[in-house]
Amino acid sequence: MRLPPPPLLLAALLGLSQCKKSDPTPPPTPSQLDLLPPATHTGQRTFGCLVNGKAWNLVGNPLNGPLFSASYDGFLLALSATGGLDSTTVTGLRIGGSIGISINNINMAGTYILPTVSKGAAGYENITSKCTYYTDATHPATVVITKLDFVNRIVSGTFAFTLETPACGKVVVTDGRFDSRF
Repeated sequence: MRLPPPPLLLAALLGLSQCKKSDPTPPPTPSQLDLLPPATHTGQRTFGCLVNGKAWNLVGNPLNGPLFSASYDGFLLALSATGGLDSTTVTGLRIGGSIGISINNINMAGTYILPTVSKGAAGYENITSKCTYYTDATHPATVVITKLDFVNRIVSGTFAFTLETPACGKVVVTDGRFDSRF
């Protein structure tokens, strides 16, 4: 048996003896979208969105009332959520607010542009800044109902809006999703 030439043997030994350096780069942080609940269609009672690019999820104490509720009376679909931004905390509690969406005269899945008097409205309240925003003719919301199941009483969908008030400025809500029983 013939031995490999010394330079190749030396290179192989050096390669095997190298210590593996730890990567100084920290692992990537999840994107803000990764912090939102998945977009499901099975009545999971989920609600989340990005508010000005930051994840906004349900937060609060369920004993003080529902964090997210969906109701439908044969005419009006109403969604109400209490939540907050994951990155903004005071004494360990996320700072929150509320988002509400109501759609009048709804009887099927589809795209709804709010507001119109006959269709409904959407709103956002930030309790920290004490700012309240509502849709209007200049600042509509788009709500896409992806599932409206009257037999199993499930509503799922997506939403987005950009609202503005003179006193508070602009709030941009994107990548909204919800899935609940009503």
